[in-house]
Amino acid sequence: MNKSGIILILIGALFLAHNFGMLQFGWLRQWWPLILIGLGVWSIITHKPGDKRTPGSDNPPQP
Repeated sequence: MNKSGIILILIGALFLAHNFGMLQFGWLRQWWPLILIGLGVWSIITHKPGDKRTPGSDNPPQP
């Protein structure tokens, strides 16, 4: 599964909800670095040791 596509869809949905006045992003001005830190930690935790694929590639490694 391509996680980056899901993340982009979620970010797009958040911005769309903001455009319709459903969300307020005042907190984002102060807390945006925490989002980047969280994405980095998630990337480290979900990385499988020994996985030789390049990031973003959905093709299995060739023997």
